[in-house]
Amino acid sequence: MKIEEFTLERIQSLYENTVEYNLSDSGVHPYSLRELLSPEQQNALLDVELGYGWTNGKVELRQAIANLHPNRTPDHVIVTNGSAEANFLLVMSVLEPGDELVVFVPNYLQIWGWARAIGVTVKEVLLREELGWIPDLDDVRKAVSGRTKMMTVCNPNNPTGSVLPRETMDGLVAIARHHGIYLHADEVYKGAELDQDEPPSFADLYEKAIITSGLSKAMALPGLRIGWLVGPVEEIYASWQRKDYTSITTGAVSEFVAEIAVQPGKRQEILSRSKKILRENLALLQRWVNANGDLFSFVPPKAGGMAFIRYAMPVNSTELVHRLREERGIMLLPGDVYGLDRHIRIGVGAPAHHLETGLERLADFVRSDLK
Repeated sequence: MKIEEFTLERIQSLYENTVEYNLSDSGVHPYSLRELLSPEQQNALLDVELGYGWTNGKVELRQAIANLHPNRTPDHVIVTNGSAEANFLLVMSVLEPGDELVVFVPNYLQIWGWARAIGVTVKEVLLREELGWIPDLDDVRKAVSGRTKMMTVCNPNNPTGSVLPRETMDGLVAIARHHGIYLHADEVYKGAELDQDEPPSFADLYEKAIITSGLSKAMALPGLRIGWLVGPVEEIYASWQRKDYTSITTGAVSEFVAEIAVQPGKRQEILSRSKKILRENLALLQRWVNANGDLFSFVPPKAGGMAFIRYAMPVNSTELVHRLREERGIMLLPGDVYGLDRHIRIGVGAPAHHLETGLERLADFVRSDLK
């Protein structure tokens, strides 16, 4: 099997720990265990036995995740090592060679890459920048065919931070239901909406929806490596069978902490912290864009830990990002990894002083050193 390079992750893996100012992250500045847990919970953590648990996830944790959705049980949930494993298990459980997959782009392209590797035909539907990075439903209808097995969308979106309006969500459900296909939604940024209430999950709108979520992005706990799938029982069981071939189980310590984090009160506490950080940093970024409006512009994100910035300089985005890293110690992501040159992705979940200094270096580089 030939797998195309996952360029986004390859660039980050190579360089994100080598720079002074890493602005490539798409999540929120993480908690420490001391910040997250009460003294009583910290003591209880010391008594966790480091053995194997349930290979599909601790029952109590799966129940806590199921409780986030109406009428769900632990059998509708599988816990995974991060949302990346969840996405992999989804592809291997639902798709087969010769199937057709509709992917909304720009997007986090892990599912796109795995599907192509196993012989799935991938069709792309563009999110339209002029619509605020929202798809045109007519484009979706034209893309879906009799061979389509699944649509996959990232909502809130990576990299643009757009949030699908409820009418668009309902429209996608109607198209999926009409064709009897799966509708997958990556919802790892759900809960980090900045100017609206948290919308429903696709899992709550459609009987053949499968959602990926986890604790790495909106929940600011990437080091736990806890993700999950929620979907129909049969498909979740199939993903469990495939997990026997991958990581077997998640870590006991991570599951203990995750069960605390997904309780409704604690979850809202974490999301409130995330939104406070993101709102303040987005205001900082907006001021910076305004001050450099001859060179940069963007559709302000409505959720999540990043912004997708269009720039006016006549330079390739990958070249720009590598020069910034080598000459100014700043790490960004190039629009090339999403198939959209003349854009860069900037994380807005870092501490404000970190973001501010990185942006200053970026502006200075573009105005003084970029030839």
